[in-house]
Amino acid sequence: MKQGFSIAACRAASFITGTASGIAPTEYLRQSDVKHHNFPMSLPIIRVHFLNESRAFRVLWLLDQLKIDYEIIPYKRNDEFRAPEDLKKIHPLGRSPLLEVEDRQTGKKKILAESGYIFQYVLQHFDKSGSLNNQDPDKAEEIQYYLHYVEGSLQPPLMIEFVLSMVKKAPIPFPFSYFAGKVSDKISEKYSKGEVKNQFDFIEGEISKNEGYLVGGQLSAADILMTFPLDIAFTRKFADPKKYPSIQKWLTTMKALDSYASSKKKAEAVGAKF
Repeated sequence: MKQGFSIAACRAASFITGTASGIAPTEYLRQSDVKHHNFPMSLPIIRVHFLNESRAFRVLWLLDQLKIDYEIIPYKRNDEFRAPEDLKKIHPLGRSPLLEVEDRQTGKKKILAESGYIFQYVLQHFDKSGSLNNQDPDKAEEIQYYLHYVEGSLQPPLMIEFVLSMVKKAPIPFPFSYFAGKVSDKISEKYSKGEVKNQFDFIEGEISKNEGYLVGGQLSAADILMTFPLDIAFTRKFADPKKYPSIQKWLTTMKALDSYASSKKKAEAVGAKF
């Protein structure tokens, strides 16, 4: 029972935290399921180290929205729903997503970790038109703020709510299960539940006043990065969708984008699940 709980916890936690460890990329590079595209010679070769059932999908979505070609190097989780240790050969922390950028002339590579930083790097180096970064300096600063906000302010209370929900579902014998549930409810009541509401109220207001988007009434990288945690929070009932109509409508708009469909199709082609 304990092992079953551990696997379930890893499965759900990976969606919230996006952490993992992977399958040997060199093996996948020799297989036909790695998707190769025609790259303009002016751009480096871009590879996304993509862990199945993780938040790495957002990086594909960003690149597709910017019409940037890339390779997908897929990784599958192990029996405990953790990514295998071989992903640590790419980055010591063994996390996903990872973005590999290779210079076509020199062959020099750099590995980028952390979703927010990857988004920041892609915008700085590949979004020269400002289509997702906004040409207005003030608006561009707002977008940068949200790239940090997602992990720094929004994710922590959602993660706490997730952990507390798993504690309440754990196969703990009575009467310990009763006390565990009471303690979990108290922590949620005193901190995380109220903080989730605070964050959702803030985001609801921002989307409402910005004409259906987070910044400046138009699509930006912030919208793409923010979609996952808000969607999963509704799915796991950490927040009530009926109380946040602007967020609900925004999520529908985001999922209707061509880039969402195209990136999802590419991910599914290498066996990805969502």
